[in-house]
Amino acid sequence: MTLRNREILISGGGIAGPALAYWLHRFGFTPTIVERAPEIRTGGQRIEMSGIGLEAFDYLGITQQVRAAGGPAPSVKLYTGPGNRPTDITFLQSDPTAGSGPAAPGDEVAIKRGPLSGILYQQVKGEVEYIFDDSIEAVRQSADGVDVTFENAAPRRFDLVIGADGLHSNVRSLVFGDSGRFAHFLGTNLVIFTVDNYLGLRDSGLWHVWPYRGCAITTFPGNTELEGMFLIRSTRPLDVRSLSREERMRFVDRIFREDGWEVPGLLRAMRDSRDFHFSPSTQIRMDSLCRGRVALVGDAGYCPDPMAGYGSSLGLAGAHILAGELREADGDHTAAFGAYEEKMRGIVPGGQEIANFSTSFFAPRSGRAGVWVREQAIRSMEAYSRISARLGLRRGQWDPVEGHTLPDYESPAYHGRPARGEGE
Repeated sequence: MTLRNREILISGGGIAGPALAYWLHRFGFTPTIVERAPEIRTGGQRIEMSGIGLEAFDYLGITQQVRAAGGPAPSVKLYTGPGNRPTDITFLQSDPTAGSGPAAPGDEVAIKRGPLSGILYQQVKGEVEYIFDDSIEAVRQSADGVDVTFENAAPRRFDLVIGADGLHSNVRSLVFGDSGRFAHFLGTNLVIFTVDNYLGLRDSGLWHVWPYRGCAITTFPGNTELEGMFLIRSTRPLDVRSLSREERMRFVDRIFREDGWEVPGLLRAMRDSRDFHFSPSTQIRMDSLCRGRVALVGDAGYCPDPMAGYGSSLGLAGAHILAGELREADGDHTAAFGAYEEKMRGIVPGGQEIANFSTSFFAPRSGRAGVWVREQAIRSMEAYSRISARLGLRRGQWDPVEGHTLPDYESPAYHGRPARGEGE
């Protein structure tokens, strides 16, 4: 059967956008990517991939490249109490004896966002048209297509438009309305930045929590840099948009300067950081990911928040499924969009729920007494995990979408059957 709706515009050239373009091109569509930046972005924070994210790498054929450019996911040690007593929290990490999908079990990988974007770009370079240094200004849908106005390029007509343009999605605002209706504050504010590895850490992450706030220091792959992070709980989002970089840093210093541990050194290093990001912890929740001939994928439609550590996995899964369903429906967007939404409803909630857990775990909602009780529970859980490991028992795998795997749309046996974990 002849494919319909071949010409597809994708807004966003980060992670989900090029992954979607790869599959669309492979399935016979003609994708075009518009990217606001003048070239592929090389910066960005650390991404940890496991479970369904690693499975997406396998399908894309980039697992070896990702591992070469990245490194192992860091081990995590939690420091608690006034004595800064350390506790390994292996019970939050994947079970090396458990696995799902074609990825190697317990084989998480950490990689910087920039190198991952570069790998995905190389997958489609020369095959997919890129429009750099531009963005969508207006979208007008009709029964048989979408007229798109760009900020710089001449207007063009496409069959479909996909928003893969992140948390502050331009496509979402233009087509679905005020983004504030879909953004949900998780009760914390995230400060994140990159500094030299002045502590000499190797493949490790250190966390310390106090009432209503937390701090983390984690290695990047290669161990030459550290990712510093402060998490600040508040009843309302902290609006620092009017503050300069220096004023924001002074604000963070006032909150954490009395906390001891590794905080004083991290605050000093923060002053010379190569990047500095301060924003409320925000999650995107939408009733529908599609409207007419427009759909959203990745953070644009279901950002879980950086604290979830699952945004890129959800984006790659969404790209895989959206392209696959368009192929299954021979380009019929109505059928494909409906199937895409249905499958993502089984995946997205788990990825988003982990953000609620993470923000509560690393920036407690309780005072000193509540934090002390929680510390005892953490030590009990870790002791149980260690005993289970010695006895050879399988501990639960920390995977928010455990039981779900990606459909193999290229398998002759697929023919629209549900993925494992969805009814089989």
